[in-house]
Amino acid sequence: MAMEPKKKNLISSDNDTEWSPVLAPDLIRSILERLNFVEFHRARSISSDWYSTAELCYRQNPTPWLILFSNYRHISCKLFDPLHDKTYVIRDLGFDFHRSRCLATSGSWFLMLDHRTDFYLLNLFTRERIRLPTLEAMDGRQMKFERVGESDFLKTFTYQGGYGSYSSGESTKVIIENAVLWVDERSRDYLVVWSLECFFAYHKKGDNNNSWKVFQLKKNQGCSDMVFRESKLYVLSPSLNITVFDFSSCDSPNECASFTTPDGLTLFPLSCFGHLVITLSGEVLMIKPREFGIPYFDVYKMDPKSSKWREIYSLGNEALLLDLGTTVAAKDGFG
Repeated sequence: MAMEPKKKNLISSDNDTEWSPVLAPDLIRSILERLNFVEFHRARSISSDWYSTAELCYRQNPTPWLILFSNYRHISCKLFDPLHDKTYVIRDLGFDFHRSRCLATSGSWFLMLDHRTDFYLLNLFTRERIRLPTLEAMDGRQMKFERVGESDFLKTFTYQGGYGSYSSGESTKVIIENAVLWVDERSRDYLVVWSLECFFAYHKKGDNNNSWKVFQLKKNQGCSDMVFRESKLYVLSPSLNITVFDFSSCDSPNECASFTTPDGLTLFPLSCFGHLVITLSGEVLMIKPREFGIPYFDVYKMDPKSSKWREIYSLGNEALLLDLGTTVAAKDGFG
């Protein structure tokens, strides 16, 4: 793992030495409230006191922002603040950001996949960049990739349960659709998980070997959606079953729970895959489109006592962020 040099702090002392005086929280907050959005996020990294105060300021305005990726080399992306109707431009990150894909986000960190199918973490505001293991660096025999071009690979998958192995036998691109990212912005600890067919690869800070570790779902089920919340990975299969893995131990993740398909959902075509959402209070929601291409969906909630599903028609004072797999506080929910 390699990390590019950090930028200098937004505020520094006259002699350019490390700047860490102790300021009253009210004074720090007063400074933070006068900074624009980009400067605000850079100032969070000055010290733990600044970070803690910035977190309090940040929670006062939970309005989600819109990120627009650019096709131009000199403009990496644009950030739109719908509350204040302002747009911020992030320029010249120093690499081909416009040729990369964003797979997942966590706070101000992005999980990126570049045109060579290489992974890295990026903080847009501090411009820190953390390289992750390459696709060829797989721990074990379940997935193997041999690069035969800039972005082409020979793939070999070995399945559980006596299903044998499968090799593509030809040069193909690797398409990764589902991924999650968790980053502790104070300690810089992180966890990355992505899926391909019925396999899941993960890497976390502090792993002894710089490679991806692999695990599979039972019965070789695939993944249509997944959400990471409080050390647990929730995986939704195309058959609408949910499996939960606990990542809190230092060893490999442990399967700690599983939920079957809600009654009646099998009547819908499986081509209309659902989505998984974990609410602010930790409740599990299943979002199921009624028909492909029609903007209507049903919402089911897991009863933690009976482990059964029931359909709901409102989230109360929460709003649904489907792409992030979570909810946020709001005056009005959905109906």
